[in-house]
Amino acid sequence: MKKQGLCVFAGALMLAVSGAQAALSATELAMLEADAWRARMGFHLLSIRGDNPEDRAALRQLLEAGEGRVAELKSQAEGDEVSQANAFGQAWNDLSRRAMDNPLASLGYADYGAMSEMNTTTLAMAELAEQAQSAPDAQYLDIADLSVSMQRLASEYLALAAFPSAGLPTGTGLAPLDFALEAKSIDDTLSRLKSRYASDPQANEVLAFVEQRWVFVRGTIPRMNEQDTNKVPYLFYRYATQIAERVDELVAP
Repeated sequence: MKKQGLCVFAGALMLAVSGAQAALSATELAMLEADAWRARMGFHLLSIRGDNPEDRAALRQLLEAGEGRVAELKSQAEGDEVSQANAFGQAWNDLSRRAMDNPLASLGYADYGAMSEMNTTTLAMAELAEQAQSAPDAQYLDIADLSVSMQRLASEYLALAAFPSAGLPTGTGLAPLDFALEAKSIDDTLSRLKSRYASDPQANEVLAFVEQRWVFVRGTIPRMNEQDTNKVPYLFYRYATQIAERVDELVAP
């Protein structure tokens, strides 16, 4: 889901990977992108739950796992891939540093610069992962992409639940996320994937789990932009995280 209006820094990172062949598979790159959105979600969860130590530990573990994916990319890189791998390393380091430093959670004040940087570093990482993909027919890539869509939606859900001005438009120039449209797209994709993988027991089991979790939070999404809507950010965080972990298990090499 390519977006426009990123900062110059993100554009420079994309140039570093253009024309290079990814050392990681397209599916693994999609999971790295999902991790970036999950990091943003974890950043905002710190605000929602008052810098809870368990949430901070979970976020640190996620960032370390992403660092491991990037380290694998670097270890496999050869020739032109080296600059690509270095761009991933820089982008993930920037994302990790920002994700662990949330002034609203730790100091109690809304730092628009921090929110803006959280958006731009997440988007930069997501763009790099998508730019590097070169095998659209990779195994279970469509299921991995579904997880990416869900993590992106969940991260925006938590961002707005944490602070009304923490959404993706802050610092990026992007249009506000249309929650109803995104949710309908997820509905349609999930239905299509269930049909496609009906004869694949492993994939079918994971998709059934995804649907079960999705149903619990689906009803809160179309009214997300209404200020008086009863939001369920921690439930959304838990279920989106569980979805990402199950999909990760399915696509793991």
